[in-house]
This record gives sequence, structure tokens and C-alpha cells, in this order.
Amino acid sequence: MMTQLFFANFAKECYYKLKKTAEAVRTPQKDGSLEMADTIYEIYTDDSGAFTVGSIAAQNENDYLIKGVDEEGKISAYYCIPKRTVVGMTADTPYLHKVEKYMRYGQEHPYSGWFTLPALTIDPEGPILTQVLRAALKEGSLITAGRSSEEELVCGYVREVEKGRVLLDCVDPESAQDLTQVRIRIKDLEFIEYGSISNMLLQYANQYRT
Repeated sequence: MMTQLFFANFAKECYYKLKKTAEAVRTPQKDGSLEMADTIYEIYTDDSGAFTVGSIAAQNENDYLIKGVDEEGKISAYYCIPKRTVVGMTADTPYLHKVEKYMRYGQEHPYSGWFTLPALTIDPEGPILTQVLRAALKEGSLITAGRSSEEELVCGYVREVEKGRVLLDCVDPESAQDLTQVRIRIKDLEFIEYGSISNMLLQYANQYRT
């Protein structure tokens, strides 16, 4: 599940300004990266005031690959998001300054050696969502996905990616028990969470039930 940090008062005040200035924040290069690839942003996908924090690991015409940062300053997941869902993006806020300090503290005082975000090679010339799905298929990794017009998130293992659709062996995020398969059109995906701590733990609980 995407980590959403709620600072409603600040977000409501700046939302409409963010919507107008988002393009100024993004400075794409020929290779699909950003000039400030390590810069962290507040990334908004609706007008509720909720946002995700992360840096842009890759992008192309259609999608962003975000390296997510949690509220404790830990790099904790990849989020693949279609650009059409992003309504605002900003850097250099008081909250982000705090998170950057947390990140610096984590670098100086390692406390999470048991978790490392997996390496993920992306070709920005190709469809990023599909590449992330294929990486999960190859690694046998559990993902979390959000779908258009569906409030409920889907967790599961990618079993097939073809003809613009992905087949998932679903897992109940509450009990870690197996559920039925579901086939989703890739164009209906609003985000993919890959390589996260929560996905890794759910996969462990699903595979080791004794």
C-alpha cells in the first residue's frame, strides 16, 4: 500500500499552487531521469491533502518510478504511478526538510540492515509499469496494486504479463492466506508498490505459515 502521510492543513493551502507549478518542478533529461534525482518530493494524486514522499528513480512520457521514503526517513518501496494520476509535486517544504534529516540520521546510524530495496533496472524508452510487473514476475515477488474505480487494493504474485493484462495470484493482506486469481488490464492500474517492507513481510507470512 502506498504510504500516505497526512498533513492536511499544509497540503490544502498549497494544493492549487502545486497543481500549477508541478511542471516547473520536473526537469526531465534525455535519459528519462531528473536533474535532481536524489531530491525528495511531496507527490499528490488527488485533492484530499494526502501525499507520498519519494524521489524520482525513472520516468518517461507516461509513468513515474518513485523511490518511496517513509515517515522515518527510510527508503522503503518502489511506487510506479501513471503520470495522468499525479496532480501536484513539490520540493523544499518544512516537512521534507525534517524527513531529509531523518534520512541523514539513518545513514549515520544504520538500524535497518535486514532490509534493502532490491535493484531495479528500468529502460525509460519502454513502458515502466510493464517493466516493474515483469521484474516482479521474474523475482517471484509479491506486489500491491491499486486499480481505477476500485477502493480495495490487491496484493499478490505476478504470474503472467501479456496482451496488456497482468494475472495475479492474490493474497489476503489481513490473514496472509491465498485468495483467487485476478486478471487486471495494465491501463487500469493506478499504482504498483514493489519491493516494499510490507510486501516482503506479507510474502514471508504467506510462504511460512507454521
